[in-house]
Amino acid sequence: MKQILHIFKYKLLIFIRLNTKIDFQSLLKNIGSSIIYISFAVGAFWFAQKFINFLLVEIKIGRFLLHEFISIVLFIFFLSVNVGNIIVSYSTLYKSAEAGFLFTKPVKPSNVFAIKFLDNFFYSSSTLLLMLISLLAGYASYFKLSASSFLYLLLFNFFPFIFSAGSLGVIVLLVIIKLAEKFGVKRIIYGVAAIYLATVFFFFKINSPKNLVQSVMNLYPLIDKDKYLAEFISPLIKLLPNNWLSETAFWISQNNMANTVLPTIMQITLSLALFLLAFQLGKQWYFDTWLKNIKFSAANSDNRKTSTNLFSFQSILLNEKKQILQPQTDSLIKKDFHLFIREPAQIIHFLVLFFLILIFVSSVSGIKYVGLGNFYLQTGIYLAVFLFNLLLVSTLSLRFIFPLISLEGLTFWKIRSAPVENKNLVKLKLITFGGVIFLIGIILNYFANHRFVFIVEIMSLVVISFAVVTIIAINFGMGGLFVNFKEKNAIRLSSSQGASIAFLFNIIYMLFIVVLLFDPMSNYFLAIMIRKNFHLFRLLYPVIPIAIVSTLLIIIFIRAGMNSFKKDFL
Repeated sequence: MKQILHIFKYKLLIFIRLNTKIDFQSLLKNIGSSIIYISFAVGAFWFAQKFINFLLVEIKIGRFLLHEFISIVLFIFFLSVNVGNIIVSYSTLYKSAEAGFLFTKPVKPSNVFAIKFLDNFFYSSSTLLLMLISLLAGYASYFKLSASSFLYLLLFNFFPFIFSAGSLGVIVLLVIIKLAEKFGVKRIIYGVAAIYLATVFFFFKINSPKNLVQSVMNLYPLIDKDKYLAEFISPLIKLLPNNWLSETAFWISQNNMANTVLPTIMQITLSLALFLLAFQLGKQWYFDTWLKNIKFSAANSDNRKTSTNLFSFQSILLNEKKQILQPQTDSLIKKDFHLFIREPAQIIHFLVLFFLILIFVSSVSGIKYVGLGNFYLQTGIYLAVFLFNLLLVSTLSLRFIFPLISLEGLTFWKIRSAPVENKNLVKLKLITFGGVIFLIGIILNYFANHRFVFIVEIMSLVVISFAVVTIIAINFGMGGLFVNFKEKNAIRLSSSQGASIAFLFNIIYMLFIVVLLFDPMSNYFLAIMIRKNFHLFRLLYPVIPIAIVSTLLIIIFIRAGMNSFKKDFL
């Protein structure tokens, strides 16, 4: 423990020195960041109150269904934190230069593991935690919870829930590397991915939101909407921590603290058990798996063979006359491709995002027929799907667009000495990655809207096109303003303070779009429900302000990114 405290002391001193520069630019950035964070927290607080009021007062789904929806969101959040922690843990535990440095000192491997394990919580995005705490505060304010009830829910339920997800991620990572030598890295990763896919599939098979709503609504108004209908919850679902958290919140909102004791004890017990298990496995396996990871990396490097396929650099020389792209352009694209595939954490992260895309596509095929009979509900579902599409685009942009400039690193002099202009380099990287993200956004939008009338498809296509390009521009500009050439890990860059602020800008912009779409879409669904004539071209009215604001943002942030790029290198 003395070693751990000693190391953390100097890590804290380094952090303070690196983040307390007293100059006008740093002061301006810190003030601006604080304003953005505070504004976002207030907005999330207000949104939680209004949304809960909308569900309970306007749609009248009742407290039980509200908390079951919260349970489903918490399940997705648990898996996201869990998988994200696997990726971040691999970076902090196995790819960090600090770990290798500490192993050369008289520091026990178990202490190194403890230090890097706790580092994961600092490298994880603080933005998501800020948003969730703000939403939780809005929840507490709506139900008029006392300060003690709010702290009880936050400290003894919400934080242990997150800690369980993080600890489980570290355990899974240790098991993957431990078994990789015997069964092979690819087989283990594919096996773990299959387990996660099966978990999500069976969760929604057992706990289908559609079936749950139908079962509960069929009994109204014969039952109390505020009653906890435990008989509608599968026994397997009752064993999950997300259900314990939503159940605790339900009873607290009913001011029934006695019924919160058992799920709270189970939540805390699980978090402590997973933490102790992670620490024990780390104590026994960490140093061994750290050495094995070096072996795997070396073997992977030795196994790379020179080839003349599409992504080979040698093909530039052998097939120069057959190249579709110019040699400089072709080589830069292949450079980024090889930098991407040589990092296992990046591959895993990409697979997670691709998995979310598949879930989205498979879930929205019947959106037109969901919520029929309640135009408010149908509007909310449509806009929620539209917003989730933009969130996926925002996540992809944070991951692949925000780090574009920073990833060139301190070796940028090699590019400067090559026959490539700086502007062309940036444009090429931005167009390549941005084009793929734009195509994904368009495809997702098609699956969400192809069953609606043609004018709805056109409106959504135009809006999503402006939105995707704007989100890409925001992340590019913020990546240039918060450039960091010393960081080689794209995942850490996409979890930095600058990335968090970029994400907040994305959220504000997305909410701006949703607000403009709400009125015409609700009128459209109302006209369908009451069979009233509706001028479909009214759906195109929001396109004009969205186009104007989006164009201004695109120009501002693209210029910001390009200017920052020039300033740092010229």
